[in-house]
Amino acid sequence: MIGINQVIGSVISGCAISCGAVLVVAGASKLYRSARDLDDMTAIRRALRMPRRPWRITGLAAGGVECATGILVCSGAYPVLGGAGMAALGAVFCILLGYVLVKQIPGGCGCIRWRTSPETAEAVTWRAMARSGMLLGTGIAYMIVSADAANAPRGTWFGGAVLASGTVLVLLSVHMPVRTPVCRRPLWRRTRTTLRVLSGHEMFAAMAASAGPFEPVARYRRTGCTDEFWFTAVTGQEGQAVVFQVHQAAPGARLAVHTSLRDARTPGTSRPARTITVANVLTEMSRGTRASDQLRSRNRPALTAPAAPASGIGGSAADCGALSSQAGKPPGNGGRRNEVSGGQ
Repeated sequence: MIGINQVIGSVISGCAISCGAVLVVAGASKLYRSARDLDDMTAIRRALRMPRRPWRITGLAAGGVECATGILVCSGAYPVLGGAGMAALGAVFCILLGYVLVKQIPGGCGCIRWRTSPETAEAVTWRAMARSGMLLGTGIAYMIVSADAANAPRGTWFGGAVLASGTVLVLLSVHMPVRTPVCRRPLWRRTRTTLRVLSGHEMFAAMAASAGPFEPVARYRRTGCTDEFWFTAVTGQEGQAVVFQVHQAAPGARLAVHTSLRDARTPGTSRPARTITVANVLTEMSRGTRASDQLRSRNRPALTAPAAPASGIGGSAADCGALSSQAGKPPGNGGRRNEVSGGQ
């Protein structure tokens, strides 16, 4: 019959195996990036203020130490030494990541990454701190129960601990939001996430100001890797809609937006069957627009200028209303179809 000490030793040993595997993967990624001399502007590099060559040497050394420690822990040959090394690495990670979080230094941690990330595409979050804390705590526990962990049977408790701790570490290490492999769109709440990104696009704001306001219900469909949103103006003509086609090639890449005015009554044009509620997104966009306008008005210096002639004012209003007047025309035989593309 297995004693309580052996059960605890089995659980801690299983957690240590998972943490050791994470160290091996993290160390291998650092060795790979350093061997290829990838210019990684991570938050830790910014915090340490290291030039490119010293950072590459540091990456090679850190990757080698992490791989060696992870292999030592996974082998179970020297649990005290392996636990001490894992706890030391976890403590160093916690200190560095804590400093980055307090100082709000931009950039990712670069802990597990095989490619160079954009300089400001990511930020260190609490998940990286939690993963480092897990390494620290597991390393200390592995040292304390080293004798029981070395002699613990590799049974159900050990396998369950490996599976549970491995799942937690994967969730803490994966980049959020999780994206599909082909279209690179978020795996969860794909439509809502894309809609929120679209609402912050300058082209959406321009079309909402000229052709809007939009109704709180829009139509949506997905064609391949392109999301298509049909917005109807509150005061617009029946059947006419402002269509936004959104495509994002990769996380952190520029958002490609194609805008057009379409009339569902035109032959060959079909509206999406699915409807979604966009009232909350439009409300957040209007709040953000008002806040930015107030900030610009406070920061704008007071200038004294002579009054413009009436003819000048009328010409400016006509120019600004050109898009709105075109939006009122159906894109069929009696009107014009307007299409605009842009990126963010």
